[in-house]
Amino acid sequence: MKFIANHPVILASQSPRRKELLETLGIGFDVMPSIKEEPDTGDFQTAMGYVIECAALKAKELADQHRDAVVIGSDTVVVLDGEILLKPQNKKQAKSYLQALSGRTHDVITAVTVLKGDSELSFHEVTKVSFYELPESWIEAYISTEDPYDKAGAYGIQTVSGLFVRKIDGDYNTVVGLPLASLAQKLAQAGYISLEGGAVR
Repeated sequence: MKFIANHPVILASQSPRRKELLETLGIGFDVMPSIKEEPDTGDFQTAMGYVIECAALKAKELADQHRDAVVIGSDTVVVLDGEILLKPQNKKQAKSYLQALSGRTHDVITAVTVLKGDSELSFHEVTKVSFYELPESWIEAYISTEDPYDKAGAYGIQTVSGLFVRKIDGDYNTVVGLPLASLAQKLAQAGYISLEGGAVR
């Protein structure tokens, strides 16, 4: 099964994981990372409000420059006890994140904004992720690699740190960084993509 894009498509993200997921649809698209600085988490009352705003800012920056294109912006956060765990800045922070997540259940929220001209589609998905109790030696070994430092919450479910995950409740790809099934449904319903060889029904 493969789709075709009915308009130019831009992914406003530098994430290789989002790029790989979007490629699953088979459509052509350009990757144009947003250079907009993400807002301060302290300016938002909720994690949901923060991640929705980040996705919208990424999409809007590119959509303003490419009015004829379908621009997809997305952002992902890990939330534990209401606290947003962004990408760790150093080993100490990565270790503290993983120690906090150990043996606990947290939320991963991915928000998506799709803009074309004056049309906007926005949605979000929440997946609950439960960790095993993590041995200190596992945490130390993992934070000594490069893997944690470009990932919200200091782990990636699709990498070796997926071994930390006991179970999930929700969409796996939301945790990876792009809820592809929901996105495909919405792109098709808006007429932005079509099933190759026939219309989506």
